Amino acid sequence: MSAFPGRERLLTMLAPFSQGTAAHPAVSFAGIRFLAKELQLPERDVMTALLRQDIWPLRLVRGRGAFSGEDIARLMELRILMAGCGGLGGMTAELLARMGAGHLVLCDPDVFEESNLNRQCFCTEKTLGLPKAEACRSGLLDIAPYMDIEALPVALDEKNLPGLLERADVVIDCLDSVAKKKMLEKAAWTAGVPCVHGAVSRSEGFTMFDSGIPLPCALLYPEEGEQAADHAPMDAHALTVAGTSCLMVSLLMRRIRGHRSGDGRLFHIDLSIPELEALAFRSDSAARDTSF
Repeated sequence: MSAFPGRERLLTMLAPFSQGTAAHPAVSFAGIRFLAKELQLPERDVMTALLRQDIWPLRLVRGRGAFSGEDIARLMELRILMAGCGGLGGMTAELLARMGAGHLVLCDPDVFEESNLNRQCFCTEKTLGLPKAEACRSGLLDIAPYMDIEALPVALDEKNLPGLLERADVVIDCLDSVAKKKMLEKAAWTAGVPCVHGAVSRSEGFTMFDSGIPLPCALLYPEEGEQAADHAPMDAHALTVAGTSCLMVSLLMRRIRGHRSGDGRLFHIDLSIPELEALAFRSDSAARDTSF
């Protein structure tokens, strides 16, 4: 493996694949593949190193200005555990892939059904009957083939969560059962892994980044038991799912950029009005900082 070149050398090597200006260059994916082959590095590692020198992959360049190259490089390095690949999970995973995420572990035991077509990203007539996690992985690799994505068509439980959390930097909670959410947050809190929580119902959704607030789902739903009980099918539509997913990814990106003002606040969206409100709630338990 060759040493990664400096910025001036890179601009010379990538000149046939570059767009933009000398001050703000962007390189096509053909250039990424060329450089990966020359340096004997994975394409994802090449993209991360280029971003840190403010040379943007063309597929991500429209995010420049809103985010720095370092922001996207950090996102690309994060190991993200996706709990659920249905409405919220599929949409959130797609947003992350388009933003520049590099590592996802997708967990969902279900298969796509016809009633999922109204809101679930990777549910099409061709994927009906297929495992959600595997269909989601296939769809994400069509968007970003350089990603490292593991699809696990299994339910999360007390046995498999510790091992999965050991190799996760952050959890995206898109589960649709309160009992399972409480199980997940308890395991993540024990492991010291922060969570971005989300839920939807009809035209309403909520999301929060739990850093500093221990076990927020237990605070929100104290009356719910922690045993994984059956739950009624979720009634929601694509607008609620899309809006809530955007909030979830926004909270993660704010944390990546070092902004903590959103941590521990509950964001509630009601698209029947429409309205967005931020709520603070207190816990008697001691808060602690979690970071990636």
